[in-house]
Amino acid sequence: MTVTLLAPQWAANQRLQRAANNNPPMRQGEPDKAAVKLLQQALIAAGFNMAAGADGAFGQQTANAVIAAEKHFGFTPDNGVAGREVLGALDLAQRGWKPPATGAHWGGQLARTIVPLAQRKIGRAIAALTDVRTMLATGGFDFVTADGVTMTALKTHFKLVPPGGARLPIEAFIATGTIDPLLANFRAVQRTLNNALMLKHSICTLGLDIAAEAPFGGPVLFGPAYSDFKFDPVAVTNIDVTGPNSLAAMMMHEATHVIDNLSGSDATHISEFTPEYETQPAAQARHNPSAYATFAAHMDERADRPRAQRYGLGTGRPL
Repeated sequence: MTVTLLAPQWAANQRLQRAANNNPPMRQGEPDKAAVKLLQQALIAAGFNMAAGADGAFGQQTANAVIAAEKHFGFTPDNGVAGREVLGALDLAQRGWKPPATGAHWGGQLARTIVPLAQRKIGRAIAALTDVRTMLATGGFDFVTADGVTMTALKTHFKLVPPGGARLPIEAFIATGTIDPLLANFRAVQRTLNNALMLKHSICTLGLDIAAEAPFGGPVLFGPAYSDFKFDPVAVTNIDVTGPNSLAAMMMHEATHVIDNLSGSDATHISEFTPEYETQPAAQARHNPSAYATFAAHMDERADRPRAQRYGLGTGRPL
Protein backbone atom coordinates (compact mmCIF):
# COMPACT_ATOMS: atom_id res chain seq x y z
CA MET A 1 0.00 0.00 0.00
CA THR A 2 0.99 3.60 -0.52
CA VAL A 3 -0.26 7.05 0.34
CA THR A 4 -2.88 8.06 -2.23
CA LEU A 5 -3.97 11.69 -2.43
CA LEU A 6 -7.73 11.89 -2.90
CA ALA A 7 -8.52 15.62 -2.98
CA PRO A 8 -10.15 16.31 -6.37
CA GLN A 9 -7.64 19.09 -7.04
CA TRP A 10 -4.70 16.70 -6.59
CA ALA A 11 -5.85 13.17 -7.41
CA ALA A 12 -4.84 13.19 -11.09
CA ASN A 13 -1.41 14.79 -10.62
CA GLN A 14 1.20 12.05 -10.69
CA ARG A 15 4.03 14.26 -9.44
CA LEU A 16 2.10 15.09 -6.29
CA GLN A 17 1.22 11.42 -5.83
CA ARG A 18 4.89 10.46 -6.05
CA ALA A 19 5.89 13.26 -3.68
CA ALA A 20 3.30 12.04 -1.17
CA ASN A 21 5.32 8.81 -1.06
CA ASN A 22 8.65 10.69 -0.85
CA ASN A 23 9.54 9.46 -4.35
CA PRO A 24 11.03 12.05 -4.24
CA PRO A 25 9.49 14.85 -2.16
CA MET A 26 9.17 18.35 -3.63
CA ARG A 27 11.69 21.03 -2.72
CA GLN A 28 13.10 24.33 -3.91
CA GLY A 29 13.84 24.20 -7.61
CA GLU A 30 11.13 21.59 -8.33
CA PRO A 31 10.81 21.54 -12.14
CA ASP A 32 7.15 20.45 -12.31
CA LYS A 33 5.50 23.86 -12.23
CA ALA A 34 1.97 22.45 -12.56
CA ALA A 35 2.44 20.35 -9.41
CA VAL A 36 4.02 23.28 -7.57
CA LYS A 37 1.08 25.51 -8.45
CA LEU A 38 -1.36 22.93 -7.07
CA LEU A 39 0.69 22.73 -3.87
CA GLN A 40 0.75 26.52 -3.57
CA GLN A 41 -3.01 26.76 -4.09
CA ALA A 42 -3.57 24.23 -1.30
CA LEU A 43 -1.22 26.07 1.03
CA ILE A 44 -2.98 29.38 0.38
CA ALA A 45 -6.43 27.79 0.85
CA ALA A 46 -5.26 26.36 4.18
CA GLY A 47 -4.24 29.83 5.37
CA PHE A 48 -0.52 29.87 4.57
CA ASN A 49 -0.43 32.98 2.44
CA MET A 50 2.25 33.78 -0.14
CA ALA A 51 2.62 37.32 -1.48
CA ALA A 52 3.46 36.10 -4.99
CA GLY A 53 0.47 33.78 -5.09
CA ALA A 54 0.43 30.44 -6.87
CA ASP A 55 3.04 31.17 -9.51
CA GLY A 56 4.37 27.62 -10.00
CA ALA A 57 7.88 28.48 -8.78
CA PHE A 58 9.09 26.55 -5.71
CA GLY A 59 11.34 29.14 -4.11
CA GLN A 60 11.98 30.33 -0.56
CA GLN A 61 8.46 31.74 -0.22
CA THR A 62 6.90 28.33 -0.93
CA ALA A 63 9.43 26.62 1.32
CA ASN A 64 8.50 29.00 4.15
CA ALA A 65 4.80 28.22 3.63
CA VAL A 66 5.54 24.49 3.77
CA ILE A 67 7.48 24.99 7.03
CA ALA A 68 4.53 26.94 8.46
CA ALA A 69 2.19 24.10 7.45
CA GLU A 70 4.46 21.49 9.05
CA LYS A 71 4.45 23.45 12.31
CA HIS A 72 0.68 23.93 12.12
CA PHE A 73 0.04 20.20 11.71
CA GLY A 74 2.56 19.30 14.42
CA PHE A 75 5.26 17.76 12.21
CA THR A 76 8.97 18.33 12.62
CA PRO A 77 9.93 21.01 10.04
CA ASP A 78 12.06 19.64 7.20
CA ASN A 79 13.62 22.75 5.60
CA GLY A 80 10.52 23.36 3.53
CA VAL A 81 10.49 19.98 1.80
CA ALA A 82 6.97 18.83 0.84
CA GLY A 83 6.69 15.07 1.28
CA ARG A 84 4.37 12.48 2.77
CA GLU A 85 3.52 14.32 5.97
CA VAL A 86 2.64 17.81 4.81
CA LEU A 87 1.11 16.67 1.50
CA GLY A 88 -1.01 14.08 3.31
CA ALA A 89 -2.27 16.64 5.82
CA LEU A 90 -2.98 19.21 3.12
CA ASP A 91 -4.85 16.59 1.07
CA LEU A 92 -7.11 15.91 4.05
CA ALA A 93 -7.51 19.64 4.72
CA GLN A 94 -8.79 20.13 1.17
CA ARG A 95 -11.42 17.47 1.91
CA GLY A 96 -12.72 19.23 5.02
CA TRP A 97 -10.48 17.72 7.71
CA LYS A 98 -10.07 20.25 10.51
CA PRO A 99 -8.68 19.08 13.86
CA PRO A 100 -9.71 21.23 16.84
CA ALA A 101 -7.48 24.29 17.11
CA THR A 102 -6.25 23.51 20.61
CA GLY A 103 -5.25 20.33 22.38
CA ALA A 104 -3.91 16.97 21.19
CA HIS A 105 -6.57 15.38 19.00
CA TRP A 106 -4.81 13.22 16.43
CA GLY A 107 -1.69 11.23 15.58
CA GLY A 108 1.36 11.14 17.81
CA GLN A 109 0.25 14.24 19.68
CA LEU A 110 -2.82 12.37 20.91
CA ALA A 111 -0.85 9.13 21.36
CA ARG A 112 1.42 10.73 23.93
CA THR A 113 -1.61 11.50 26.11
CA ILE A 114 -2.75 7.85 25.85
CA VAL A 115 0.55 6.33 27.01
CA PRO A 116 -0.38 6.40 30.75
CA LEU A 117 -3.60 4.45 30.09
CA ALA A 118 -1.79 1.89 27.95
CA GLN A 119 0.95 1.55 30.57
CA ARG A 120 -1.64 0.98 33.29
CA LYS A 121 -3.14 -1.88 31.30
CA ILE A 122 0.28 -3.34 30.56
CA GLY A 123 1.24 -3.10 34.22
CA ARG A 124 -1.83 -5.05 35.26
CA ALA A 125 -1.11 -7.70 32.64
CA ILE A 126 2.46 -8.04 33.91
CA ALA A 127 1.25 -8.27 37.51
CA ALA A 128 -1.21 -11.03 36.65
CA LEU A 129 1.36 -13.03 34.69
CA THR A 130 3.93 -12.54 37.45
CA ASP A 131 1.48 -14.02 39.97
CA VAL A 132 1.06 -17.08 37.74
CA ARG A 133 4.83 -17.33 37.26
CA THR A 134 5.38 -17.16 41.02
CA MET A 135 2.82 -19.90 41.59
CA LEU A 136 4.55 -22.12 39.07
CA ALA A 137 7.96 -21.48 40.60
CA THR A 138 7.00 -22.06 44.23
CA GLY A 139 5.47 -25.46 44.38
CA GLY A 140 3.34 -26.11 41.36
CA PHE A 141 0.12 -24.83 39.93
CA ASP A 142 -2.93 -24.74 42.19
CA PHE A 143 -6.02 -24.17 40.07
CA VAL A 144 -8.21 -23.86 43.16
CA THR A 145 -6.42 -20.72 44.33
CA ALA A 146 -5.60 -19.34 40.88
CA ASP A 147 -7.28 -16.08 39.91
CA GLY A 148 -10.30 -16.89 37.78
CA VAL A 149 -10.18 -13.75 35.67
CA THR A 150 -6.54 -14.38 34.80
CA MET A 151 -7.29 -17.99 33.89
CA THR A 152 -10.18 -16.93 31.65
CA ALA A 153 -8.06 -14.28 29.94
CA LEU A 154 -5.14 -16.67 29.38
CA LYS A 155 -7.47 -19.15 27.73
CA THR A 156 -9.34 -16.54 25.69
CA HIS A 157 -6.39 -14.61 24.31
CA PHE A 158 -3.37 -16.93 24.48
CA LYS A 159 -5.12 -20.34 24.48
CA LEU A 160 -3.35 -21.37 27.69
CA VAL A 161 -5.11 -23.69 30.16
CA PRO A 162 -4.22 -25.05 33.61
CA PRO A 163 -1.86 -28.03 33.57
CA GLY A 164 -3.01 -31.53 34.36
CA GLY A 165 -6.42 -31.44 32.69
CA ALA A 166 -7.73 -31.89 29.18
CA ARG A 167 -6.89 -29.41 26.46
CA LEU A 168 -7.98 -28.73 22.91
CA PRO A 169 -5.51 -29.11 20.04
CA ILE A 170 -5.20 -25.32 19.77
CA GLU A 171 -4.42 -24.97 23.48
CA ALA A 172 -1.22 -25.33 25.50
CA PHE A 173 -0.68 -25.84 29.22
CA ILE A 174 0.26 -22.99 31.52
CA ALA A 175 3.93 -23.48 32.40
CA THR A 176 7.03 -21.36 32.84
CA GLY A 177 7.85 -22.06 29.20
CA THR A 178 4.54 -20.55 28.02
CA ILE A 179 4.27 -17.72 30.57
CA ASP A 180 7.82 -16.39 30.33
CA PRO A 181 7.57 -15.35 26.64
CA LEU A 182 4.41 -13.40 27.41
CA LEU A 183 6.08 -11.62 30.32
CA ALA A 184 9.12 -10.82 28.20
CA ASN A 185 6.99 -9.33 25.44
CA PHE A 186 4.82 -7.27 27.77
CA ARG A 187 7.93 -5.86 29.44
CA ALA A 188 9.41 -5.03 26.05
CA VAL A 189 6.17 -3.29 25.03
CA GLN A 190 6.31 -1.37 28.31
CA ARG A 191 9.86 -0.21 27.52
CA THR A 192 8.89 0.74 23.97
CA LEU A 193 6.09 3.01 25.16
CA ASN A 194 8.44 4.62 27.69
CA ASN A 195 10.73 5.64 24.82
CA ALA A 196 9.39 8.91 23.38
CA LEU A 197 11.54 8.44 20.26
CA MET A 198 9.48 5.35 19.40
CA LEU A 199 6.21 7.32 19.14
CA LYS A 200 6.08 9.52 16.04
CA HIS A 201 3.45 12.04 14.96
CA SER A 202 3.24 11.43 11.22
CA ILE A 203 1.30 10.19 8.21
CA CYS A 204 1.41 6.39 7.92
CA THR A 205 3.21 5.01 4.87
CA LEU A 206 0.29 2.61 4.24
CA GLY A 207 -2.20 5.41 3.59
CA LEU A 208 -4.08 8.39 4.96
CA ASP A 209 -6.77 6.15 6.48
CA ILE A 210 -4.29 4.14 8.57
CA ALA A 211 -4.37 4.98 12.27
CA ALA A 212 -1.00 3.53 13.25
CA GLU A 213 1.73 1.29 11.89
CA ALA A 214 5.07 -0.04 13.08
CA PRO A 215 7.83 -2.18 11.59
CA PHE A 216 9.92 -4.52 13.72
CA GLY A 217 12.34 -2.25 15.57
CA GLY A 218 10.04 0.77 15.33
CA PRO A 219 9.13 3.53 15.39
CA VAL A 220 5.34 3.58 15.73
CA LEU A 221 3.78 6.08 13.33
CA PHE A 222 0.44 7.54 14.41
CA GLY A 223 -1.56 9.05 11.54
CA PRO A 224 -4.69 11.19 11.19
CA ALA A 225 -7.01 8.22 11.70
CA TYR A 226 -5.65 7.97 15.26
CA SER A 227 -8.05 10.66 16.42
CA ASP A 228 -10.72 11.68 18.89
CA PHE A 229 -12.71 14.07 16.69
CA LYS A 230 -15.30 13.62 13.97
CA PHE A 231 -14.31 13.87 10.34
CA ASP A 232 -16.54 14.12 7.26
CA PRO A 233 -18.46 10.80 7.33
CA VAL A 234 -18.67 10.56 3.55
CA ALA A 235 -14.93 10.91 2.98
CA VAL A 236 -12.95 7.86 1.89
CA THR A 237 -11.17 7.38 5.20
CA ASN A 238 -11.84 5.76 8.58
CA ILE A 239 -11.09 8.93 10.54
CA ASP A 240 -13.76 9.34 13.21
CA VAL A 241 -14.24 9.58 16.95
CA THR A 242 -12.24 6.93 18.80
CA GLY A 243 -12.35 6.45 22.56
CA PRO A 244 -9.32 6.18 24.88
CA ASN A 245 -9.56 2.40 25.40
CA SER A 246 -9.52 1.78 21.66
CA LEU A 247 -6.64 4.21 21.24
CA ALA A 248 -4.71 2.38 23.98
CA ALA A 249 -5.42 -0.98 22.31
CA MET A 250 -4.02 0.28 19.00
CA MET A 251 -0.95 1.61 20.79
CA MET A 252 -0.23 -1.71 22.51
CA HIS A 253 -0.88 -3.59 19.27
CA GLU A 254 1.64 -1.55 17.30
CA ALA A 255 4.22 -1.63 20.09
CA THR A 256 4.06 -5.43 19.93
CA HIS A 257 5.05 -5.23 16.25
CA VAL A 258 8.10 -3.23 17.33
CA ILE A 259 9.43 -5.92 19.69
CA ASP A 260 8.28 -9.22 18.10
CA ASN A 261 9.48 -9.98 14.57
CA LEU A 262 6.89 -12.74 14.16
CA SER A 263 3.95 -10.50 15.03
CA GLY A 264 3.28 -9.39 11.48
CA SER A 265 3.04 -12.79 9.79
CA ASP A 266 -0.28 -13.95 8.35
CA ALA A 267 -0.44 -16.83 10.85
CA THR A 268 -0.14 -14.55 13.87
CA HIS A 269 -1.54 -11.15 12.87
CA ILE A 270 -5.24 -11.93 13.38
CA SER A 271 -7.72 -9.25 14.41
CA GLU A 272 -9.62 -9.58 17.67
CA PHE A 273 -12.76 -8.69 15.73
CA THR A 274 -12.70 -11.86 13.60
CA PRO A 275 -13.91 -15.42 14.36
CA GLU A 276 -10.40 -16.70 13.60
CA TYR A 277 -9.17 -14.98 16.75
CA GLU A 278 -11.10 -17.50 18.86
CA THR A 279 -9.49 -20.51 17.16
CA GLN A 280 -5.91 -19.31 16.75
CA PRO A 281 -3.45 -21.92 18.16
CA ALA A 282 -1.42 -21.02 21.24
CA ALA A 283 1.86 -21.12 19.31
CA GLN A 284 0.67 -18.28 17.08
CA ALA A 285 -1.37 -16.39 19.71
CA ARG A 286 1.77 -15.76 21.76
CA HIS A 287 2.99 -13.53 18.89
CA ASN A 288 -0.37 -11.92 18.01
CA PRO A 289 -0.35 -8.17 18.78
CA SER A 290 -4.13 -8.24 19.16
CA ALA A 291 -3.81 -10.85 21.91
CA TYR A 292 -1.51 -8.61 23.92
CA ALA A 293 -3.83 -5.61 23.61
CA THR A 294 -6.96 -7.58 24.54
CA PHE A 295 -5.34 -9.54 27.38
CA ALA A 296 -4.14 -6.27 28.93
CA ALA A 297 -7.63 -4.77 28.59
CA HIS A 298 -9.12 -7.91 30.15
CA MET A 299 -6.76 -7.62 33.13
CA ASP A 300 -7.49 -3.94 33.49
CA GLU A 301 -11.26 -4.38 33.51
CA ARG A 302 -11.20 -7.49 35.72
CA ALA A 303 -14.24 -8.92 33.91
CA ASP A 304 -15.31 -12.38 35.06
CA ARG A 305 -15.91 -13.58 31.50
CA PRO A 306 -14.49 -12.83 28.06
CA ARG A 307 -15.75 -9.54 26.64
CA ALA A 308 -17.86 -9.72 23.54
CA GLN A 309 -16.78 -6.13 22.89
CA ARG A 310 -13.16 -5.63 21.89
CA TYR A 311 -11.14 -2.43 21.81
CA GLY A 312 -9.33 -1.14 18.75
CA LEU A 313 -10.45 -0.34 15.22
CA GLY A 314 -13.20 -2.68 14.09
CA THR A 315 -16.93 -3.02 13.54
CA GLY A 316 -18.92 -2.22 16.66
CA ARG A 317 -16.02 -0.99 18.76
CA PRO A 318 -16.84 1.33 21.67
CA LEU A 319 -16.28 5.00 21.04
